[in-house]
Amino acid sequence: MSGTVWSKFFWADWESDPNLRLCSLAAQGLWMRLLCVAAAHEPIGYVAVAGKGLDESALARLTGCPEAELAGLLGELERNRVFSRDRHGRIYSRRMIADARKARLARRNGLKGGNPSLSNDSAKSPRDKGADNGRVKPRGRAGDKPQSPDSQNPESREKALAFSGRAGAPKERPGWHRPKTHLDAANSIIEEINDSSRIAAGGQGPGGDVLMLPAVGAR
Repeated sequence: MSGTVWSKFFWADWESDPNLRLCSLAAQGLWMRLLCVAAAHEPIGYVAVAGKGLDESALARLTGCPEAELAGLLGELERNRVFSRDRHGRIYSRRMIADARKARLARRNGLKGGNPSLSNDSAKSPRDKGADNGRVKPRGRAGDKPQSPDSQNPESREKALAFSGRAGAPKERPGWHRPKTHLDAANSIIEEINDSSRIAAGGQGPGGDVLMLPAVGAR
């Protein structure tokens, strides 16, 4: 005896089974006793002991039903299709066999470390699971958002405001002077050389015979 010690019993299913409710109360009681035999022995769901079907005499002893009444009650249950028989004539419960099959599947998947509801899913790599429309979404930290100019530090914000003109020209705030660069220093020297050349040539400006050096532009 190595059958089911306990199992879920759905009372609503028992009460709402129209086939069973067509049977007399005595037949319903006999069916409950037969279910106890089917749950306690292998294979689960069959009214059998050691896999062998039971005759009416054995069933009467196991269920406690008088043998004289047993045949009539069994006939009532069978006519209303409360149970079925296999090709060997063994009585079995369709519901109990289906539940036992589900339990075996769950145990088998559990031993493999898997979830029964996911047993038919194909394995996917993390790259496949994270892909969206052919590309992998970057995983940013929670709460990462683009910083607005107001959230930057004061020095960076001043530089951003100074060089954020629509036309590309730097905007100067009142009282703020752009720092001198190497380019400014070079152009200052060139301007001094050009001034000296104009003075030496008698004050002639551009367009005369004085060779003027061009200013250095940014590349």
